[in-house]
Amino acid sequence: MRQRWIAEMRGMAPKLASTLGTSGAAALLGIASGTVAARVLGPSHRGDLAQLLLWPQLVITVGNLSIEMAAVYLSGDERRRRDVPATVLGISLAQSLILVPAYVVLVLVVYRHSGFTREALAMAPLVPMYLIGAVSIDVLAGRLRFGAFNLVRVTLPVLYCGGVLALAATGFLTPITAALAYVAAHGCGDALALVLVWRQGGLGRFDRGIARAAVSFGARAHFGRLSAQALSVDVMIISLMLSSRDLGLYTAASAFLAAPALVASSIGLVVFPHVSATHQSGERPRLHATFALHAGSVIALAAVLFVLAGPLVTVLFGDSYADAAPALRWLAVGAVAASIRAFPLDVLRGVGRPGLTSLAEAANWLFFLPAIPVGAARGGLIGVAAGVAVASYASLAVLVLLVWRSGVMRAPVPPRSLIDAMEAA
Repeated sequence: MRQRWIAEMRGMAPKLASTLGTSGAAALLGIASGTVAARVLGPSHRGDLAQLLLWPQLVITVGNLSIEMAAVYLSGDERRRRDVPATVLGISLAQSLILVPAYVVLVLVVYRHSGFTREALAMAPLVPMYLIGAVSIDVLAGRLRFGAFNLVRVTLPVLYCGGVLALAATGFLTPITAALAYVAAHGCGDALALVLVWRQGGLGRFDRGIARAAVSFGARAHFGRLSAQALSVDVMIISLMLSSRDLGLYTAASAFLAAPALVASSIGLVVFPHVSATHQSGERPRLHATFALHAGSVIALAAVLFVLAGPLVTVLFGDSYADAAPALRWLAVGAVAASIRAFPLDVLRGVGRPGLTSLAEAANWLFFLPAIPVGAARGGLIGVAAGVAVASYASLAVLVLLVWRSGVMRAPVPPRSLIDAMEAA
């Protein structure tokens, strides 16, 4: 076993290190640009900037049908790899014809009583940019070109942070100029991704068979990425049931969960395309050492958050946030399950079973939605955090059951079963 784990880590460690390093650098650049924007613009105008960038992302998250995930999976198949770029780009452009008008209607509704409509409409190009950029960079991931993949990933935060700093230094930083700097940075990242894809085999041609496979995979995978946690459902419920002070304390406590989430997401960016390419080549992916690293890392980070909750909260946010420490301890316990849960979800996508991820996410919603209001009613802020932790472990247990029943971990080609019928439905 030891030799197998060492051999596995020799192949995976460079990819994991570069991807995690890129994620860390992007996070630091995001903190820098966000801090400068917050200080120069002030709370009100910083909120305007956040809204300008929020709504295009929301439209894409809900409406893109996860074609970028299909781009990762299909790019791992050597037989179809050549024509995947042109096919998923064609689908993305077709989606833009629907999502751009949807965004325009949303803007006219959201900003109907403000004088910010024109600025929000100027963000419409972000919709096709998100679509094109996502499928392009994920083609690189699916081809296991992690050097190019990470180069594109860091381009956006580097250029955006540089743009914000330049605008602030010259006195031209406003919500719309910052938002336009983001649009320009995104466009440069998209162009770089397309060039790198083209240089590594060309774009190919549009293939209807690949298009059907991409739409099928994406549609089955889509709900599996819309987690209640990622959509901040807990924050919405707290804002309705508890005081604004409790909401502020919870937001401060949950901010620390970015550390284990960063590790989990970075490892997932490598695991999904690696499993996809290995599975479609007819081999079984070996990920025991990678999973051990994943689980060990998030457990260690959660332990640090649990033990040092009090000092971390007060040092970063001040003594007035000291009451957030007990909630942070509960959230750190739940973060272990939430982060570990991300690993088998990426494995299921990689072996071509995205429907199971949507089934698992449906179960997560069933646990998460009642846990928050029940916790708030019985224990206030701490009750909410405890409810999040309980829901996370219940969701992990259901996912483990689905993986076991599906046969994914027992045989290269799982038999048809009740799980298959549920996934198809």
